[in-house]
Amino acid sequence: MAKRLTDYNLSDLYKWIEAGQSTSAPEEFIQYVNLLEKIYQMMNRVDIYGSKEAIVKHLVSFEESLKGNRIKAIDLYNESFEYFNADDKISKKAWRKFYAAKLDQDYEMARAVSKDASDFEKASRIADKAYKFRQLDQEDPPELPKSMFEKPLKVYTMDMNQFDVVNEDLTDIENWIDENTKELSPKAIDRIKQEAMILPIKIFDDEKPDGSN
Repeated sequence: MAKRLTDYNLSDLYKWIEAGQSTSAPEEFIQYVNLLEKIYQMMNRVDIYGSKEAIVKHLVSFEESLKGNRIKAIDLYNESFEYFNADDKISKKAWRKFYAAKLDQDYEMARAVSKDASDFEKASRIADKAYKFRQLDQEDPPELPKSMFEKPLKVYTMDMNQFDVVNEDLTDIENWIDENTKELSPKAIDRIKQEAMILPIKIFDDEKPDGSN
């Protein structure tokens, strides 16, 4: 038995998307998807529909497939909201723009019905909220140079002649080590001289100075 528009839900829509959005989808399913989009557009027309309740009443009254079916109208409203707002990767900046745009609509509607200075003052407060939603009352953060996000170049070497800084004279270094490490054991002193590149580096303790075993 063929499905009616009211038999479909978001799981059917997600399956259709995963299957590659086939153009051979049933007409009732296409109507369901189009109705979700229509409801979402109604959500963004605050000046006309105003609230969830107003949209549900409109659906029950004027959508042939939903006439008298308030429960399904509410389901479709919720499905539309979930489908078009489910992306948790939306940035805070995008959400600020979204809600600021709604405040813009409220501001225009408030100005349209204003009758005296008090009403215009209330409309101005809405505009001020939109202004702050967009963070226009705050200074833009300083733009960081791209170089700060580049991986630093690391060079591991003990030969300072590779740079603009030259090596100290090895004889002077050895004399300084001999003078200032008298309290250390010969083995510890040799290790310091190896690290200073005065003696050949021994990787293993039983290795001979010439590198042979």
